[in-house]
Amino acid sequence: MNAERILAIDVGAGTSDILIHTPGQREENSVKMVVPSRTVIVANRIRIATEQAATVVFHGPTMGGGACTAAMREHIAAGHAFLATERAALSFADDLDQVTASGVRLIRDIEVHKALHAGGFGIRAGDVDLQGLLLSLTRLGVDTVFDGAAIAAQDHGFDPAGSNRVLRFALWEKALARCPRMEEFFYLADEIPEELTRLRSAAATLEGLWGIRGTGLQPGIPALELTTPPVIAADTGPAALFGALPDDCEDAVLVNVGNAHTMCAVAIDGCLTGVFEHHTGSLDGATLDALIRRFLAGELPGDEVLADGGHGAVLAGAVPHDLPIFVTGPCREMLALTTLPVTFAAPHGDMMLTGAFGLVRAYERRMAE
Repeated sequence: MNAERILAIDVGAGTSDILIHTPGQREENSVKMVVPSRTVIVANRIRIATEQAATVVFHGPTMGGGACTAAMREHIAAGHAFLATERAALSFADDLDQVTASGVRLIRDIEVHKALHAGGFGIRAGDVDLQGLLLSLTRLGVDTVFDGAAIAAQDHGFDPAGSNRVLRFALWEKALARCPRMEEFFYLADEIPEELTRLRSAAATLEGLWGIRGTGLQPGIPALELTTPPVIAADTGPAALFGALPDDCEDAVLVNVGNAHTMCAVAIDGCLTGVFEHHTGSLDGATLDALIRRFLAGELPGDEVLADGGHGAVLAGAVPHDLPIFVTGPCREMLALTTLPVTFAAPHGDMMLTGAFGLVRAYERRMAE
């Protein structure tokens, strides 16, 4: 691990897993938090507004959908108004026509204050509540000065004209065709592809760390005068793989059974060579076992996974039969009875922080460049 103090956040569908890596400290003793993800928190806020029959005013940066999308639909179905700025509304779907068709009314950013003043129930979007996190850390006596930051979130990619599930795997196929090194999937903030709008939004939020620090701890010094330290961002899959891999291992299969998504990734010689992804709620232990076996054998068509409601499968080459298989994720017990030669990974003794540990490891490699 490196000699910089890093804030790492792995954003999932159910939880956000937070790690503060501190130089010279055993990682087992690091400050770690497993808290509800922002989509769960926002969904709960929307349901409070529904109970109060209030008009929701949803504003802020684009974030992940999932739970908050379901809560939005419930609110509108109950007969209550739902207002959203364009950036916030993109959390629900890439196509704003689709969002408005569901009953959401779009407003401009300059109209938010007026809507709130008129009695609207304000809810801020975003995969990270940065001010809330820093306040919590401060109250716990934790230093909130960082040398860098890293964030992981699943980003399907922005495709207003088509399916983002199809786009996501088109991006994987394009990337895997050149056998990329694992660290290439961890982008500096200004390198994030334009179509990965959620990752760009999340990275921009973390860049606010130093603006907040500048205005809060150094009165009179504008945030723009501060040099912004590095922020890296990645998909949750590579982050989990990097976190689960032992230091001396570059050949492995990782199965990350998350609350909403299940991903199987293959790394050979430190390069990502295959990805299979489905929705956890559509799987059981026997089904997942069979899909993994077919995927590793090169016998699982991506179209079949897509037709089954998943995301897809892409494999760049044959997978050696002797690769170690690491299993992680909060729903990993789904593979408890498998006869596959799996190891249930718990880096530094904490399975839930696997992705965050991967982010720190990737940060070190990117900074070494």
